[in-house]
Amino acid sequence: NQGNETTAGANLTWNAPVATVNGSYSQSSTYRQAGASVSGGIVAWSGGVNLANRLSETFAVMNAPGIKDAYVNGQKYRTTNRNGVVVYDGMTPYRENHLMLDVSQSDSEAELRGNRKIAAPYRGAVVLVNFDTDQRKPWFIKALRADGQPLMFGYEVNDIHGHNIGVVGQGSQLFIRTNEVPPSVNVAIDKQQGLSCTITFGKEIDESRNYICQ
Repeated sequence: NQGNETTAGANLTWNAPVATVNGSYSQSSTYRQAGASVSGGIVAWSGGVNLANRLSETFAVMNAPGIKDAYVNGQKYRTTNRNGVVVYDGMTPYRENHLMLDVSQSDSEAELRGNRKIAAPYRGAVVLVNFDTDQRKPWFIKALRADGQPLMFGYEVNDIHGHNIGVVGQGSQLFIRTNEVPPSVNVAIDKQQGLSCTITFGKEIDESRNYICQ
């Protein structure tokens, strides 16, 4: 309140994944004023070019291939893009920085193998932090033994070459990851006796079907 004139105003800041947006508004009996600004940064690295809502002197490029919409250290406005990359500027130099990806809001089919990393950068450093992911397509397959009994929970599922591609889950449901539909998979029945059964597929896997392992 200045003399007989009353002035009111407000400021708003929105932290988006790729920019920081600021807005302001003020008015009195004699004037109105509004303003807006957008700030952020661009980072070019070996994996491409990425936008950031802001950049500090020391920051990290976090790379989790195939993991979209995972957020960093509980900050939901810092999320990975469709390629699984996010620029994180909250790094403290000469100290251990704990970086965690939360995939609870991500609907990506890729699997994140370990969501925590530690980095101790120098001042002014740009740190590339790679997370291991499995981008093979996931399949959920219902199957029973030939005698109608469920398959053993926790037993491995192998392809025709003997490579592990999945596991038997609860309710005799198999979970496998593979880039191509395998002609068949083998599931152990009795590990001590070396017994196993085989599930054969056609050209595609029908996840609504009940398969027989024989």
